[in-house]
Amino acid sequence: MFQPRIFSAVMIAFALMFSSLGMAAEMWEKGRHYKELPFPVKTRDASKVEVVEMFWYGCPHCYEFNNDHLPQWEAGFADDVDFRLMPATFPGWVTHAEVFFAAEQLGKLKDMHQALFDAIQASPKKYQDRDDFVEIFAKFGVSEEDYMALFEKSGFRKISKIQEQVDKADDRVKAYRLTGVPALIVNGKYKIGVRDAGGFANMIKVANFLIAKERNEMQGSAAK
Repeated sequence: MFQPRIFSAVMIAFALMFSSLGMAAEMWEKGRHYKELPFPVKTRDASKVEVVEMFWYGCPHCYEFNNDHLPQWEAGFADDVDFRLMPATFPGWVTHAEVFFAAEQLGKLKDMHQALFDAIQASPKKYQDRDDFVEIFAKFGVSEEDYMALFEKSGFRKISKIQEQVDKADDRVKAYRLTGVPALIVNGKYKIGVRDAGGFANMIKVANFLIAKERNEMQGSAAK
């Protein structure tokens, strides 16, 4: 039996749903709140939506984002989201990128990331050369010998393992058209900055919007 009140309630619910979707699409405008990269950058896992946070250990804004916003957001990621950190390699920032990759190569990044941030933010002038970080690595069970060995040149190209990683990160900085940090790159296609988005909270909202957009497109392609 047709029931006008139920029908009206359902229609209102649908109207509100589509209205909210429309508002989201209008609220986060390409070119205003985020940028579309001119050339997509290959992601690590094509079956997932990749989210990359570009940061610098010496950046107080990155530190704030890392402490106050990222943990809760990262904890809520769906299984189809591949989140990764990537240090920026602008002039003067390379040493901090090196220690990031050193911790990663040694399997210590998960434990050391916050410690490196805390130390550099507390004493930025103290941590400028790779030798300055020996003590921090020692606290996490890494000997000076093992740490410094990562910087030894070897192989056909005669570069260190760390330099190879720094070079790859530098290529991504250029491909992402990076101009500042913190920045989020969604699926190798979109770049979100603090200023464009209007703050840290909005960066996450824009990223969530773009993650959903990419997820829908991937599911649509898979269904064809």
